[in-house]
Amino acid sequence: MSMLRVRILERFHRRGLAAACTACGVALAVGACGSGHPSHHTSGSSAAVASAPTTTAAPAPASPAERLRIISPRRGAHTGETLTVHVQLTGASTTGSRPFRFVLDGRLTRLGPTRLTFHGLAPGRHRLVVALAVRPSIRASVNFTVPAPAPPATTSAPPPTTPAPAPATTSPPTQAPAPSSGIPQGPNAGDGDGDNHGGPSDGDGNI
Repeated sequence: MSMLRVRILERFHRRGLAAACTACGVALAVGACGSGHPSHHTSGSSAAVASAPTTTAAPAPASPAERLRIISPRRGAHTGETLTVHVQLTGASTTGSRPFRFVLDGRLTRLGPTRLTFHGLAPGRHRLVVALAVRPSIRASVNFTVPAPAPPATTSAPPPTTPAPAPATTSPPTQAPAPSSGIPQGPNAGDGDGDNHGGPSDGDGNI
């Protein structure tokens, strides 16, 4: 082999090595970029996860508070001698047909349902306390007044009436007897002439 050919082959060989090194460097650079890219992507995902808002489940609605209300009578009401009490319970359950205890003026105690009637209440101010029989802590109270009955209306006696005067009665006028034109006849009557005793006529017309 000539020297010229050897030099040409060495030159191509050197160029091939340089190209191979260049390709290797590019591959390493690409690999480095590729290996860095997933790291950047992972950190970005972590940041996204960290910045995402935390969602919590909504709390369950709270049960209504246990409460006992006196619907009727209202506070300060004026009632009659007969009173019907109406109560309402929320947030709790009842048992039995008479679950409530009604205490009037601290003395009269009765058990009953949500409606209970009192009869013959005395006039004056009263206080009613209603509680759940099985749980006396659940209770309500109200004050009311029974007014005194109005006095009966008095009627004044009518003034005495003066009796009307009796109508005047008039008697018919008495008529005087008509004068006799003749001389009375009979014994010891008349003028004593003979014709009064059966004598001849003296001309007075009575024979």
